[in-house]
Amino acid sequence: MLRLLSILFIGGFVFMPAKSAKAAYKKVESKTLFNGDKLTEYSLPNGLRVILVPRHQAKVLTYQIWFRVGSVNEKLDPKLQKTGLAHLFEHMMFRGSKKYPDGKFDEITARLGGDKQNATTYFYRTNYFESIPSHQLDALMELESDRMRSLNLTAEIFEKEKGAVVGELRRHLDSAGSIAWDELMRTSYTTAPFRYTVLGSEEEIKGFTLEEAQYFYKTFYAPNNATLIVVGDTTEEKLMPLVDKYYGDMPSQKVPEAVIPAEPEQKKERKFETTHPHATSEVLMVSYHIPDVNHADSAPLQLLATHLSRGMESRLRKTLIDKSIAVGAQASASSNPSLFEFSVHLAEGKKAEAALKIIDKEVAALREKPISKGDFERALNQEKLSLYDDISGSSELANWLGEFLMMSGNYMRGFEIIDAYEKTTPKDIQRVSKAYLNKASRNVVVVRPIKKG
Repeated sequence: MLRLLSILFIGGFVFMPAKSAKAAYKKVESKTLFNGDKLTEYSLPNGLRVILVPRHQAKVLTYQIWFRVGSVNEKLDPKLQKTGLAHLFEHMMFRGSKKYPDGKFDEITARLGGDKQNATTYFYRTNYFESIPSHQLDALMELESDRMRSLNLTAEIFEKEKGAVVGELRRHLDSAGSIAWDELMRTSYTTAPFRYTVLGSEEEIKGFTLEEAQYFYKTFYAPNNATLIVVGDTTEEKLMPLVDKYYGDMPSQKVPEAVIPAEPEQKKERKFETTHPHATSEVLMVSYHIPDVNHADSAPLQLLATHLSRGMESRLRKTLIDKSIAVGAQASASSNPSLFEFSVHLAEGKKAEAALKIIDKEVAALREKPISKGDFERALNQEKLSLYDDISGSSELANWLGEFLMMSGNYMRGFEIIDAYEKTTPKDIQRVSKAYLNKASRNVVVVRPIKKG
């Protein structure tokens, strides 16, 4: 009997005759990246999104599954209204399924040759990732899809993992830098749920019920709330039939929309100061509200942060670190939450007020006139070099695509920002400094050591 090898294309979906009732996926779009990589996006009827970038230089690939759920979603969910469960579930996903007992996932992925296996949770997403030899794709996908559909949610394991997460929270609270950043979020936001930590509180973690966990898992770990990103040694012909085989029959779910309440315009500077028993020197953090990552000013704001803090010739390096005022100083333009931040770890015995005066002087200079052509070119070259380095590896590229997709809804947004750099000028740096770095609307947090005696 001859095997039918033809593939039928009907209505944009690809149907494999051997499994015509289930085996359907749609090619959404294809793009050629600036380095020549080919990117193709697919979707399954149940809503699962798949992004593939083939790279055949080595027989390896990175496999990442991204869920559009983080602490913001659970805080805004009317059935939860707490934070900490999204992060707790990051841990639970490694605790076994009905088919594979606790500990087997790590054991099997290690046997497959897996590397860089981990997971992270943030305000707006949770992701799971590993790199494997490409011939182990089938085996890994079976494992990953299994824990997505049949996690072993028992009361015993759930309570045990709560204890582990509480321990992680306590370690977080032992860090003066972590406390400073938590307080910066609380100070910067009065309404938006970014003011609540991703980890949640000990009371919230201990209070989650098994019923809440089951609701969370069924609702947010659905295929229509997930994106699979594969970069490396595979092809559509190898990947997509496996995706359909392991994910195609998962039912989609109704996912609550997380409508983030608008943050009222800040018209007055806010300050917060505290002490920390483990601090050996002072920590200063400063924030200014900026637009989200889809705004046209994202490019000049990123270059402004690079000018201030990247490289041996950066302004914060020269004015704070080289003068032994600080041991670390960083500026960043982040999205979700959308803040321009300064983070300074003072040298022992130095005061946060001295660092803040230097930051004020640098900001005033930026607002007064454009930076020099040489400084601008240095920042532009360093930013582009860093970005190109970020996407040179398969894991890094997958992470880049996933992060921008979760932040902006557009996995190509990072490449758009790179393109926008070519049109950015020193005057744009001055313009965004004037527009957003205003003392009247900034937030200042200082964490100091407890005085001896």
